Amino acid sequence: MPDSDFLLIVGASTRAAAFSALRAGLRPICADLFADGDLQARCAVRRIEPNDYPHGFLDLTEWNAPGPWLYTGGLENRPTLIDEMAQRRQPLWGNSAAVLRRVRSPFTVRKVLCEAGLPCPRLWDGDGPPPPDGHWLMKPLAGAGGSGIRVWQGSVSASGTPRPVYWQEFIRGDSCAAIYLGDGQTARLLGVTRQLVGESWLHAAAFHYCGSVGPLALDPARQQAFADIGAALGGGFGLRGLFGVDCILHDGVPYPVEVNPRYTASVEAIEYATGLCAQALHRLAFDPAAPVPPSPIEPTAVVGKVILFARAPLRFPAHGTWQSWATAFPSVEIMPTFADIPQPGTVIEPGRPILTLFQRAATVDACLGQLRRLAAALDRWLFMRYSTQHHRPLP
Repeated sequence: MPDSDFLLIVGASTRAAAFSALRAGLRPICADLFADGDLQARCAVRRIEPNDYPHGFLDLTEWNAPGPWLYTGGLENRPTLIDEMAQRRQPLWGNSAAVLRRVRSPFTVRKVLCEAGLPCPRLWDGDGPPPPDGHWLMKPLAGAGGSGIRVWQGSVSASGTPRPVYWQEFIRGDSCAAIYLGDGQTARLLGVTRQLVGESWLHAAAFHYCGSVGPLALDPARQQAFADIGAALGGGFGLRGLFGVDCILHDGVPYPVEVNPRYTASVEAIEYATGLCAQALHRLAFDPAAPVPPSPIEPTAVVGKVILFARAPLRFPAHGTWQSWATAFPSVEIMPTFADIPQPGTVIEPGRPILTLFQRAATVDACLGQLRRLAAALDRWLFMRYSTQHHRPLP
């Protein structure tokens, strides 16, 4: 197998990107915080201990292996680390540290959008914090997945803010995520999903990402609005490969609130709904001689993926309805019902992810209904039997 067919993938979680790479005919080697069972069943994977994240990636012996590499969620906030990694292995199939330093600045993103005449939330630039009138969100500058975001009420904890923050206008509306493919000069819209954040039925914390459903059907005006956002950001920052833009849809107008310059969680829903070969397209952005993937099909249904979080301490069992997806896993072309499956015996603390669930349906509402029922049944079964708040697992 050619060196270019091997692909090292690193990040907090790599399973979705790795499965996409497998569908693209690549051979992923992964390192992340979980080394989940379904990932181990298909790929070589190394688990990074939480205390070693993210600098433990630098100690990987896999850096000496041939082939390109890419990063997934969380590492876009570590441009210095990306620089160090890029010195150890080339080529990087992703945006460089220099690009990350610019595109992860909300002030620079707003400047680019305003210069393109596109709507975007205001940022507070006055002396001191903004008034606590409910019109502002306090957000960490190096956030990921919605962690650390809250409505600004004019106070911080006794220990102060744990990391640098900024204040962004609170735009009310539906959360959505647009997926693009950049070529360094512009970007092509691949699809838009409804984004689930802070859903109580998934036990997700406020503002935390917990799922995607799509692709959404867009009228021509909305399609153009999303396309304009991608073109402005792709050209303004020289973005290459896959990237995502989180938006709030307010009165039918998308307001970009964050740019994620890498493979995002929403991509997978688009892939399973349309047959989009996302990692093959991503590869083409860095290797023009790579095979061109087939065009995606017109979707006849939407796909939803959600993350079920722990509401109490849980020891993950060895047996359950997910078992066949973790061991005798079928083709990665087939959408799983369960993914990101922990190793048996893993203790999952409250607020941490348990499993990812998938469903397919004719409409967004029908898909969400199926996901709610599946999540509720699994949640009841797991916590009746395997919560560590019990003295022992129930038979």
